[in-house]
Amino acid sequence: MPTPEDYIAGAVVANAIAWIVTSLVELPYLWILMYVVGAVLAGFLIARKAGGEIFWKVGLKSGLGAFVLHMLLITAVEIILNLITWPFEAHVIVLVVFVLGGVLGAFLFSLVGRGRLVKSG
Repeated sequence: MPTPEDYIAGAVVANAIAWIVTSLVELPYLWILMYVVGAVLAGFLIARKAGGEIFWKVGLKSGLGAFVLHMLLITAVEIILNLITWPFEAHVIVLVVFVLGGVLGAFLFSLVGRGRLVKSG
């Protein structure tokens, strides 16, 4: 069973990948792809820790946790800079990406963990 610390670590991983890569490379819409990669990786890693828990619950929790951390970080940056850096639509996109990516990552682990994707012999 994942602990709250596991979900926090997953949220940090999901956000850190996007923030680091997009700060180094300036390409349009790269941030969406990096959030997807981070969300899938976080969902996968937390589902690995979850054991027998239902995959979509783990993915949903990891995605929502990552979004909450994202909102805290963005709000802190906007308060420091005293301007709004992200429009509302971007936050909605990030919410959808985190939730779907977290569920997808947990689902991928449930497939691999049960031996559906890996064939022996």
